[in-house]
Amino acid sequence: MAAKHSDMESFMRVAEILIVDDQPDQIRFAGEILKSAGYRVYVATSGKRALSFLETRKPDLIVLDIKMEDIDGITVCGKIKNNPDTKEIPVIFLTTEKSPEVIRKGFEAGCSDYICKPYIREEYLARVQVHLKIHQQNKMLTNANEELNMFCSAVSHDLRSPLQVMGMLIDALNDEIINENKEEVIKISDMISAKAGELDTMIKRLLEFSRMCNAKMNMQQLDMDEIFDTEYEELEKLEKDRKINYFHGELGTISGDEVLIRMVVKNILSNALKYTRKCNTAVISVSMEYDKPFKRISVTDNGAGFDEEYSDKLFNVFQRLHSSSEFEGSGVGLAIVKKVMQRHGGAVAIRGSVGKGVTITLTFRE
Repeated sequence: MAAKHSDMESFMRVAEILIVDDQPDQIRFAGEILKSAGYRVYVATSGKRALSFLETRKPDLIVLDIKMEDIDGITVCGKIKNNPDTKEIPVIFLTTEKSPEVIRKGFEAGCSDYICKPYIREEYLARVQVHLKIHQQNKMLTNANEELNMFCSAVSHDLRSPLQVMGMLIDALNDEIINENKEEVIKISDMISAKAGELDTMIKRLLEFSRMCNAKMNMQQLDMDEIFDTEYEELEKLEKDRKINYFHGELGTISGDEVLIRMVVKNILSNALKYTRKCNTAVISVSMEYDKPFKRISVTDNGAGFDEEYSDKLFNVFQRLHSSSEFEGSGVGLAIVKKVMQRHGGAVAIRGSVGKGVTITLTFRE
């Protein structure tokens, strides 16, 4: 099955801009400015073609001429802003018209800014950059709010579950105390203690996650060969009487916070060791691929694997695809990995299949 790469794609791709203009000279001039700045440029030579384009692709910004032969820019902008799928895309108007009435109508239609013709290269590029930055910040804020809502929902559900079980066990314990059934009292007491320990572990992992999200970054050049070797040696000591083939190629260096990167490596390697526990011989390999300006470090194992249909869930807090009776864990590790990689301006992707292991890829930008 193909891996899901939505986070990776958004991390790696350049901003896309749609130019809507029926004047070839204007398109050529604007296109050269934007392409030279590294943006991916698309062109629509009429309002109808622009609306048709937006049915299948959503650019990061639209530069729209007001005066066009088929549909004027203000009408096109209104249609864009009335469409739930495109309303968040910023629109910058190009115009020779400086009438306050026209400008007012443009802002009422939902435009973000105006560039008056004739314009100079520096002004054009500066306005584009400002509104791309605002758009990106708005998307980040929206994503952060969605993530917070999911986090709160997961926390409330998963913390409430052991508490509910403990409540039922306490009721049962009271009944057995009344009946003076000593053996059952001890049994239920042990069950309550186990649930309390489970709850304590979950809370500790949440606090770890919270501290990691807010920790101050101390960026430096890190030797990834040394970090992987050190973290693996510590984890291997806990694996009694197992046959494990662990190896890696030359991993080189990356720029990062040592404490946070070690946390990432420890989480990934501990998962690889855990989910290969039922293999006769565990095989864990680490490799590095350099594709300027990206460095990708991949950790592959031959363990239990998972159904990739649910891969997006693995990076959410408390989301697990294996029962705790089969493989222990709190369901926070990969959420920590994703958050650390985001804080480093990087990304993480996971792929695998049931019974055939997993590959986790960390992508760092130089």
